[in-house]
Amino acid sequence: MIAAMFPSIRCAAGCGRLALSGSKLCAVHAIDARMEAERISELIKSRQVIRDLNAPNLAFEDRDFSGKEIYECNFKEACFSKCSFSGTIMTTVFFAKASFFDCDFSHSDLQFISFAEAHFNKTTFEESTLINLNFLGASISNCTFTSTDLYNSRFINAEICNSAFDDCNLKRVHFFKSAQANVTFKLSNTWEAIFEVNE
Repeated sequence: MIAAMFPSIRCAAGCGRLALSGSKLCAVHAIDARMEAERISELIKSRQVIRDLNAPNLAFEDRDFSGKEIYECNFKEACFSKCSFSGTIMTTVFFAKASFFDCDFSHSDLQFISFAEAHFNKTTFEESTLINLNFLGASISNCTFTSTDLYNSRFINAEICNSAFDDCNLKRVHFFKSAQANVTFKLSNTWEAIFEVNE
């Protein structure tokens, strides 16, 4: 699947991982992973539209990616701390097993994004459009999805605590087998969400 969506150049070190965009090495074997993250950040900053970017396993801190259009990129197992994605448009972006701390996705339009097994803490998706997103097995703490359209997104097997899904469109949103603690759904159409699967 990744090879069809993203450039499939393998790391020259022979580990089998995908090489970072603009490099012959993956983040694990890069001489300076922090410099690679800086280079990738500057690349994103310099463009309005970003496509086919490989940036897995990198750490991004205090970065402003707001207002960008990001398509078919790979950020698997990347770490984002205090980063802004506010107002972004994203389609078919791979964030599986990534981590997000104190990040902002508000006012964004995200479709067909994989956040499978990702970790979120103190992150907001307020007033966004999140269509067909995959949060399978994700860990979500202290987050808000208030006033967001979550149509046909999946939180199957996710762990969700201290988070708000208030005033949301939950039509065809799958929550079954998710663990929830102190989660609110005020003014949301919970009757159109799927919390259990009939055997």
